[in-house]
Amino acid sequence: MSEVHIDLKTPSVLQALTDVPTMQRWEILRRGKRPYTVAEVSEEARTSPADAQRSLDLLVEAGLVEMRRATKRCPKITYRATVERVFLAWDSSDPAAVAAWRALRAFTLEYSRRVHDEAVLRPGAEKFAPYNFGGASSVLLLKEDASKLREAFRAVYGILAEADQRARESGDPKACIPFHVTFNLIRLWEPELPMAEFFIIEKTNIDHDRVVLQSSAESVLSPRELQIAKLLESGMSRPAVARELGLKLNTVASLSKIIYRKLGVGSRAALTARMRIG
Repeated sequence: MSEVHIDLKTPSVLQALTDVPTMQRWEILRRGKRPYTVAEVSEEARTSPADAQRSLDLLVEAGLVEMRRATKRCPKITYRATVERVFLAWDSSDPAAVAAWRALRAFTLEYSRRVHDEAVLRPGAEKFAPYNFGGASSVLLLKEDASKLREAFRAVYGILAEADQRARESGDPKACIPFHVTFNLIRLWEPELPMAEFFIIEKTNIDHDRVVLQSSAESVLSPRELQIAKLLESGMSRPAVARELGLKLNTVASLSKIIYRKLGVGSRAALTARMRIG
């Protein structure tokens, strides 16, 4: 699977995106990285086969899922996500595209507020106050500071996505705590199905933003590799990194080679520059 650019104003796309259960089921397929039957989607989504089928039909129409017909080898119809990441393109000069963008933004904001309110208004929320680090609703920023903040949010997104993936693959449900992240870190209670991952980008910025989102070190390296890369970027030698992390020098050397290969660099200077992307 790879990424794809989808026109946001396409009615079937907007319909799928504004249906939370449908996009949660798409995320199950995306993360599963294999074909699923309706029964498997139904079981993992904890819903009825009929409801799962409705979502799958909508996702097929939107082009986010492909249906594979039954064969002798696989006697049941299966479904698979067609892409790894979805980049939703919209044109600020097209009134229909702007209307679609506003509709999706309004929907996501409303959903986010509802999840937030259900969490903080639930009896017992006050017990989790230490998780709430406060925030701001309105600030003044210089243009250059706003750009820095935008890049920082991207980096945070990479950390969150990686942490979420580790939690879902941990095999220990009791160790995984659901959270809702806005400017505040709000502790949730009931584990939710994974939310869909997609990016809404204005047409003139899509090529630049796609490269940045996909090529940041946080999105390319594993947690350990990223840890080593940051130490190397700071100027530490490989022996010093090994001592700092309590690793064998050969381990650091091997991981360094993997880091260089993944980031497409061949020198320490190139690594330093590459780490600043995204």
